[in-house]
Order: sequence, then structure tokens, then C-alpha cells
Amino acid sequence: MTVGNSGIGGTLKYVTGYTGFSGDPAEQSGNYLVIKCDTGDVSGATITAELIGGDHGPVTLDADGILISRIKNRSQKIKLTASKEGYGTVEKVFDLASLILES
Repeated sequence: MTVGNSGIGGTLKYVTGYTGFSGDPAEQSGNYLVIKCDTGDVSGATITAELIGGDHGPVTLDADGILISRIKNRSQKIKLTASKEGYGTVEKVFDLASLILES
């Protein structure tokens, strides 16, 4: 996987039977993207992640900062928003058009 200033690229293998993503059997197979998010030297910031074009809307990441998204197509995007009182808010949108989704 590669993460650039505006895009994420690489190959996502097709996974079956992944129960860590969802208890819904319809969501237990697919191409999953896992990203570790952090705010560098600004500890205690809140990170919200959204798979644009996904099914579930934005989620606030817990302390481990790990985002797992089931990618259905390369037109989707990942939007990350980091905020902390006194530091403001930073938003970054990553394009997924360079991903290869294996079946």
C-alpha cells in the first residue's frame, strides 16, 4: 500500500469470512482497507473517519487509530478529520482510484 498526499494505492486481496468487520454475513467478505491514523505530535486529538460512498457514515476512531473499511469500488474516498481544542481542525480526503481490487 502507498499513501500519497491525496491518494491511496496498492492491491487489496479479496477476503472471505472476516467477522471482525461486522456481524452481518453480507459484510464478511470483500476488499478491506486497513489504515493506521495518528496526529503526529498532537496527542489527544479526535480523529473521525468516513468512507465516502460507503454504507455506515462517519465514525470516531478509538485510541488505536485503526480504520477498517470494506471497499466496494475505486470511486470511493476516505475522509479523515482530526481536531483538538486549541489546535483547530484538519481535514484530508484520500482518493482510492489507484487501488486494485482483486476478486
